[in-house]
Amino acid sequence: MATTANAVHPITEKLVTSSDGTQIYAEAAGESGLPTIVLIHGFGLSALVFAKLLRDKDLLQHFHLIAYDLRGHGRSGMPNEPSAYTSKCCADDFISVTKAFNVKTPPILLGWSLGGSVAADVLEHYGQDALAGMITAASFPYLDTSPNALSEWVSGTLFPGFLNQDNVALAISTRLAFTRALFNNPDDVPSEVLWSWFGSSFLRDPAHLLHYIGPGHAQDTTNLWEAAKTGKLPLLVVEGDADKFTMNSYVRQTVDGKFSDIIFHTVKGGSHSFFYERQEEFVDQVLRFALRVFGGRKGD
Repeated sequence: MATTANAVHPITEKLVTSSDGTQIYAEAAGESGLPTIVLIHGFGLSALVFAKLLRDKDLLQHFHLIAYDLRGHGRSGMPNEPSAYTSKCCADDFISVTKAFNVKTPPILLGWSLGGSVAADVLEHYGQDALAGMITAASFPYLDTSPNALSEWVSGTLFPGFLNQDNVALAISTRLAFTRALFNNPDDVPSEVLWSWFGSSFLRDPAHLLHYIGPGHAQDTTNLWEAAKTGKLPLLVVEGDADKFTMNSYVRQTVDGKFSDIIFHTVKGGSHSFFYERQEEFVDQVLRFALRVFGGRKGD
């Protein structure tokens, strides 16, 4: 465990041992007695993407924030066996991390891109009351591998380049194009941020990606949809209308009408990483939603 300096709220880092022995890197900021929001990153990256959010004064005034690296990603363990990427393993990672930071009540899960899929894992294995609510940021609340979920560029160009294990030049160029496409204005992103995201994409073997999104990670979404229907799982859907990755219309199609408590917000001109480029607008939506959910009130 280590603590890094922050003028107001220190960030505590931990390596948490999950149920199968895999080490999960996690970090937290804010007062542990406050309601918790768990932030989960997307495809091929790490919790580094949330560095700014973990230091956001408005969020930290109200919430305890936790972020962690998915197994097979970033600084977490990277088991080689497909059996280590089951829904149960991924749910256990989430619960192990929250227990390590002494979370006593159900948190809100904030999932960006691939990170949103963890919600279905947690609810499947820990019940419909395991989460207080959910925020999907350019994401789905389950693992959707349909070709309709992602843009043609991602499916036809990005994935083949990421999964190629024989062409080093292709691997590098694909990851660079991937990282830059996350932003509307990549040239305006500080170099230390852009390169840390780019570097994160190299911290995993392509096989781990296949394991994470493969058939071994099958999910039973019964609890997810039941919690959605009964209102046990309020949902905030945030999308960017200039997103080059997620197909927003398909996201809406999959969730609209299934959640009795749902809010949609579109970031005009928002990229896939609108939470970074348009942080103030994103945080405002998170605050409105999370304060309502944790306050136990239904409706705005």
